[in-house]
Amino acid sequence: MEKTNTPYQALFQPFKLGLIERTGCFSTTVVSPGLDCNNRITLSAMTRGRCGKDLIPTDQHVEYYAQRAPSGFIVTESASISDRSLAYGGAPGIFNDAQAQGWKKVVDKVHSIKGNIFIQLLHCGRQTHSSLQNGQIPLAPSPIGIRGQNQIVKQNYEVPQEMSLQDITLVVKQYREAAERAKKVGFDGVELNAGHGHLPDQFLRDSANKRTDAYGGNPQNRCKFLLEVVQQLIEVFGANRIGVKLTPVTHHADMNDSNPIQLYQTLLRSLSNLKIAYVVLKNENDPDNFQDFGYPSSKKQIPCVYSAFRNYFTGAIVANGGISLEEADQGIRLGKFDFVAFGQLFISNPDLVDRARNGYQLNKNIDWGTAFYGDQKGYTDYPKYQVSQNVQSELLKPLKINDLFLPNRITMSAMDRVRTPAPYIPTELNALYYAQRATAGLIVCEATPVSQRSISYPGSPCIYNDEQAKGWALVTKAVHDKGGRLFLQLFHGGRKTHSSLQNGLEPWAPSAIAIRGNCYSAQNKPFEVPHEMTEAEIQLTLQEFVDAAKRAKTAGFDGVEINAGNGHLPDQFLRDSSNKRTDQWGGSVENRCRFVIQLVQKLNAIYPGRVSIKFTPIGHTGDMNDSNPIQLYTYLLTQLSKLNLAYVTLVEDKSQENAEGFGYPASDKQIQNLYKSLRPHYKGTLFANHSITPERANQDIKDGLYDAVSFGQLYINNPDLVYRVRNAFQLNTNFDFKTYFGGDEKGYTDFPTFDEEKKQ
Repeated sequence: MEKTNTPYQALFQPFKLGLIERTGCFSTTVVSPGLDCNNRITLSAMTRGRCGKDLIPTDQHVEYYAQRAPSGFIVTESASISDRSLAYGGAPGIFNDAQAQGWKKVVDKVHSIKGNIFIQLLHCGRQTHSSLQNGQIPLAPSPIGIRGQNQIVKQNYEVPQEMSLQDITLVVKQYREAAERAKKVGFDGVELNAGHGHLPDQFLRDSANKRTDAYGGNPQNRCKFLLEVVQQLIEVFGANRIGVKLTPVTHHADMNDSNPIQLYQTLLRSLSNLKIAYVVLKNENDPDNFQDFGYPSSKKQIPCVYSAFRNYFTGAIVANGGISLEEADQGIRLGKFDFVAFGQLFISNPDLVDRARNGYQLNKNIDWGTAFYGDQKGYTDYPKYQVSQNVQSELLKPLKINDLFLPNRITMSAMDRVRTPAPYIPTELNALYYAQRATAGLIVCEATPVSQRSISYPGSPCIYNDEQAKGWALVTKAVHDKGGRLFLQLFHGGRKTHSSLQNGLEPWAPSAIAIRGNCYSAQNKPFEVPHEMTEAEIQLTLQEFVDAAKRAKTAGFDGVEINAGNGHLPDQFLRDSSNKRTDQWGGSVENRCRFVIQLVQKLNAIYPGRVSIKFTPIGHTGDMNDSNPIQLYTYLLTQLSKLNLAYVTLVEDKSQENAEGFGYPASDKQIQNLYKSLRPHYKGTLFANHSITPERANQDIKDGLYDAVSFGQLYINNPDLVYRVRNAFQLNTNFDFKTYFGGDEKGYTDFPTFDEEKKQ
């Protein structure tokens, strides 16, 4: 499947549900081809109670499920398998042919729009009341009533009838007959509700099952009923079309087990041997009153159901239970599970799949008064997302850079935030900052010194030793876990620093020419005359960049960006105001470009196709100028076009108010239109940067001036910048310049997302 610009790449990877292959010595045979699922988003079974007394699905059900058909697959609400398994008034059944024909309309409609649909089969056991099922006493493995009150009839639960062997045989037969009806009307498969305190769950857990025969006692015996039911379902549909829902950590309906780890490991091994398609594991929180029943906290029994049981089942794992889209995408990417069954989000977002694919805002305003029972209100009348006419669509298109896929063209520029005190090792705070912005098409981390002699800003994280690289690994993991991509910007300050910032080491530069003015990061001390680099020192510096790139790769970065602008060392070699050399590194344009070109070539050997570079052709920062910038950058970009870079960033920096005070011409007099002037000379991917609005960027990309935009300041205040642009939401432009550089989380990781702003 071709990647799209969705922010949730993992959720939109296709999956063959129930694929069964047999591997021989020389070939692999497909035993079952599996069900093609276009995405990993499933509709969880949710009782909505819209049937009449006959429990036949209606046209409302047809519309409701059709609205949600783009899911990887749909699971219907629980359908009762007999008139003695009725737990919820108005919930549909599948125990007679009239009900089956009602379901056929649903199935046919879902299939007509290319959807997949499973039916969930329910027997509630003791979790009902005789008044809900024509006076029939509830059945259960043991005569143990649920403590508390049935909230539907507002009466205490009754002591159920202990099932005889004949009762068990009959119920297993009823499951099979329900499956046969489901198969006949065209369902793609069935899901057995074996959780939430319903009958199979009651057999499983020893708080509800006190039997001493073959269906009780040890875990194997308590699994027997469920496995017999599953075997019957397999005979009807085939193993590759069977799912089972389990709730190992829920205490709902007075349920508990003394050793749930052992129980569910035993069960999942058996289900795995049967080769069923999937298991739903619900990672549910405890009900408020669970301690009244004397049970331990669920999460103390099993902290995480996915890590506890993933290795015991070879089919697909479907996660369920209050999972956000971000958590779902991350969990699939990390291999915790394969699908996510969404419940509440699908109530108010019938187009959840489309909203997730496009990153649109979710509707979280559920009308709980209409969630259960009623008519179309609160059922089929939730609106689809309406796309604003102001959305900047060009920015949201994906971009492929060599072998790197960017889901959008909104990238985050390297910005010094100086939150990393000596010894300059990135921390969890840095990791959080970048992870918050992981939806960017690409993140470029702040300028990172490659040696002790390249530090310009105290508090900048470095990468000249292995401990610093380990710190950066925290950052790359945090961003990758969120589905992001990130490059590290490699930096050498050259003359644009002060010996007091680098343990007394004198600054190096191509020529012994000091920057006019003061170094603000060194308490406004005057810039020093730098040491003119020797041939050996140039080679040493190139090697320091190489070593830094190797550490960056070890730390997990997807690529590197060379800071060759803003008056830093590579920029000092390029421009003739700072480079007065007469050897192979100075003089002609070709010689002045030599340092940058050799640096790119060396880094390409480490990161082929993943090296990028940033230039400021019209910037005068750091006392920089060139007598003929058009000639310089035309030659340089022409040469770089041959080197298979990831991208080049051109900064349209016109901010130096004192440029003419240094005797330089105004930037825009040298190059009047940076992108129109230089774009023709670079054949690769071009990024733009500096005070560009999303609106302008969108139009410029459309006009072909560049391919993507690197946003800086907007990313400080808007960690969810991509989300805001997608939905045409207002940007936060209340900039607090006092917290830009240095400090703690204030002004760094405490900016709210748009949705968080709305709650405040």
